[in-house]
Amino acid sequence: MTISSEPSRPRPLLVAGLGNPDRGDDGFGPAVIARLARLALPEVDLLAFCRPLDLLDHWEGRGLVLVLDAALPRGKPGRLHRIDPLGDWALLPPAASASTHGLGLAEAIELGRTLGRLPGQIIVYAAEGSSFAPGAPLSPSVAAAVDEAVERIAEECRRAG
Repeated sequence: MTISSEPSRPRPLLVAGLGNPDRGDDGFGPAVIARLARLALPEVDLLAFCRPLDLLDHWEGRGLVLVLDAALPRGKPGRLHRIDPLGDWALLPPAASASTHGLGLAEAIELGRTLGRLPGQIIVYAAEGSSFAPGAPLSPSVAAAVDEAVERIAEECRRAG
């Protein structure tokens, strides 16, 4: 799913939302992308994907990629984590962990590294989810994290731009 189409020449900044909006809190990433689209951030490409491997076709050659994704709860649903997966690799779920995406974000990053197809920098914003049931809406705690993520991502885009 594409929220805004990429121009023929990708912009240096990509904000990518991962997840399935029809699986409860897994819709966190696409929900943030939809809200960011209303802000009309200049020089920023906004894309939403269900499969993390799709990132490889869109992040190569970018200076900065901000990724939004839901995460399994570690203590407090709705808590937002900012992770530099190239520097804080241990904070991402292990590559063997289950994911509704099939192959997860950690695998996509590792494959990008192996193929020499990583952007200059990746920052992941992960919201701890609580409900990933088919057909469920975002939980109230993750819906509140959408607001926080929009503010934080917009600020990162302004600083980067």
